[in-house]
Amino acid sequence: MKSQRILSVISISKQYRQKPSEIIGLTNDYEAFCFDEACVYILNEISKEDAREPKFIDGDTTNKTNNEDVIQWLNANNKS
Repeated sequence: MKSQRILSVISISKQYRQKPSEIIGLTNDYEAFCFDEACVYILNEISKEDAREPKFIDGDTTNKTNNEDVIQWLNANNKS
């Protein structure tokens, strides 16, 4: 996995009962399908009983006090 932000997108997707591709605004059907499929795979992997902790390679530190970085990322990548 490349970025820890994917977990935020998956969490928001579950909360609002929308596909992850809808949350980030993907409009291409094939890209949306692939992204949703990847999110399902990640969710299944981290939901396993003996799941390993995900390792991210983006080097971002986790901000445990708020979700400002996610909001900034969503605003920057919003195609509306």
